[in-house]
Amino acid sequence: MRFAVPEGPPHMDPHLTVSGGLLTWGAGQSYSRLFKFDTTGDRSIVVCDLCESWEQPFPTTFLIKLREDVNWQNLPPLNGRKLTAQDVVFSLQRQATPNFPNAAVLSNIAEFTAVGEFELIVRLVAPDSETLEKLADSHSRIVAPEAVAVNGDLRRGPTVGTGPWITSEAQSDRTSLLVNPDYFDDQLPYLDALDIQVIPSESTRAAGMRTRIIDIAQAGFPEIADATDRFDNIEWTGISNPAAGVEIALNTGRSPMDRLAVREAMMLSWDPGAWNRDFWYDHAGLSVGLPGPGVGADRQLPATTFADRFNDLSGANSRLSSAGLGPTDDVVIKVGEFGQKYIDQAFAMADGLAAVGIRAEVERVSTRVFGDEVWIGGDYDIAVGAPPPVSSTTAYLFAVHHSDGPWNSTGYADPEIDRLIEAQAREYDIAKRSEMLLALQRRILDGSHRFISATRTTYWMWWDYVHDFNPRTPRGNSDFLTRVWLTERPS
Repeated sequence: MRFAVPEGPPHMDPHLTVSGGLLTWGAGQSYSRLFKFDTTGDRSIVVCDLCESWEQPFPTTFLIKLREDVNWQNLPPLNGRKLTAQDVVFSLQRQATPNFPNAAVLSNIAEFTAVGEFELIVRLVAPDSETLEKLADSHSRIVAPEAVAVNGDLRRGPTVGTGPWITSEAQSDRTSLLVNPDYFDDQLPYLDALDIQVIPSESTRAAGMRTRIIDIAQAGFPEIADATDRFDNIEWTGISNPAAGVEIALNTGRSPMDRLAVREAMMLSWDPGAWNRDFWYDHAGLSVGLPGPGVGADRQLPATTFADRFNDLSGANSRLSSAGLGPTDDVVIKVGEFGQKYIDQAFAMADGLAAVGIRAEVERVSTRVFGDEVWIGGDYDIAVGAPPPVSSTTAYLFAVHHSDGPWNSTGYADPEIDRLIEAQAREYDIAKRSEMLLALQRRILDGSHRFISATRTTYWMWWDYVHDFNPRTPRGNSDFLTRVWLTERPS
């Protein structure tokens, strides 16, 4: 199967980059993890990958038993030897090396210990409901000590893993993967090979689809709409990413945003549905509160919850009157240069505020300045941009919404929000944690200080001879590619 993606890998070491071009769509797929995500149903469920079973005798202790039928790929310097618990401990300790880019994923893990050839113990600093998700993260690839020893790191390889694919070619603009004949699951993958081409231009990827040079392409919605208009046998899908999109923040430490009634009025003057229709193409539903990996549909408030908080000028004027706020022109909307659509939305927000007597100026800043002044410094009245880069739901909550969070730039503090954040991080019962996350979203929404107006959607299109292509990638997981299959391509 031949497919095209917009970004290539900077190098071949999975522990020294956060790039999805390597970990999700590149040679990183040659490596396994302790756990992985099963996306064959409607939900993403953490299941064993290299492990055979696991148990949790204490809140901070996991005992993990490995499969005994896993061999490293039959390539030097591993030459097909058996995987051991010592290999897994070496790899996870290497990933957790201070200052390594993926160390934060494992920062709550105090110790990895091999207690036999095929068993290991993972001990936590504190209870963490996301431990298995972190071990299933695409950054948590298991590498071999002999491979690292060849060059001191894996930037130039060798890429030798225990995964379903063997890397036969790995360049910055192309990765070729062949099926691993010794993979421990002898039913997978269904395909013989993957040919992954890096094509930055959306229009070029779309052209490659139209000419059948490639079978699958990631592209923008306009390119997909054009292709599906021309060809009846092209299929497509859009996958929403709740960790990316458009975040709006109101600084509660500055006047007039320091009054709840004013913040509520500002939100009522805005129409996120119109912004999505006018600027974002994907007609995404409004998502408020928790943009972070791990917050599935079962942990999100329904869109109807937000209907009475937006697009009501009469209600906005009523709240401003109750707050005693007259016409004002002291508000600045700071927008990051993440793309023209963000800029357009900022001006639409200013128009909404003007409709209720609040004159707002739009200030455009670079993404670097936005990161320094907004995410970290809190130097803004109203901010529009991408959400802060975080790796998980709990990380986002502690960093952004906890009163002591380093990125709590709105200055909003609520002891009940702090309590719920801390409690859900320790809760291993999925149903109980889901209820806590829903309660958190309601409480955050009640503060009228921060919300996601649209989530980023990634679009894919493919020819109808490609089957079971379902590109959901929780925490960068691309295991679904092992279940894709092809029928004969038309001549």
